[in-house]
Amino acid sequence: MNSKFKIFVDRLKKVDEEIKEKVSFQALDIENEKELKFTKHILIDGKAYISNEDLIINLNIKFYITMPCSICNKFTEKELLIKNLYITEMLSDISTCYEYKDDIRNACFLEIPSFVECMGNCQERQNTKKKLKKESDKNFPFSNL
Repeated sequence: MNSKFKIFVDRLKKVDEEIKEKVSFQALDIENEKELKFTKHILIDGKAYISNEDLIINLNIKFYITMPCSICNKFTEKELLIKNLYITEMLSDISTCYEYKDDIRNACFLEIPSFVECMGNCQERQNTKKKLKKESDKNFPFSNL
């Protein structure tokens, strides 16, 4: 039985458990899609401990994705960092071990932006600005109230 992404509660009664993992996106059951690819290993760093009657897992997660630039459609790599992700679960709801793989996968997907640009500022943006209409006289209908 693979103990990756599993916290055994009986081990935490005496000492906190350090978590340091370098895993591929396939280990989290993530499949690459046409316009979203996980490119490098996912780095997970944190600790798990028991506080009163709760299991608390505190993680920092770093991963890389590639998505098409919203301006020029060239694939762009983006580093994403999730700092201080807290996962809590009541000990009464856990039999012997808690698997946090789904929590990490969900947190990663929630952190992915809707769109990206090449290096934060695509060079093609200047070309698209020329094609857009310039603003003419502005109208503020409620300015006299």
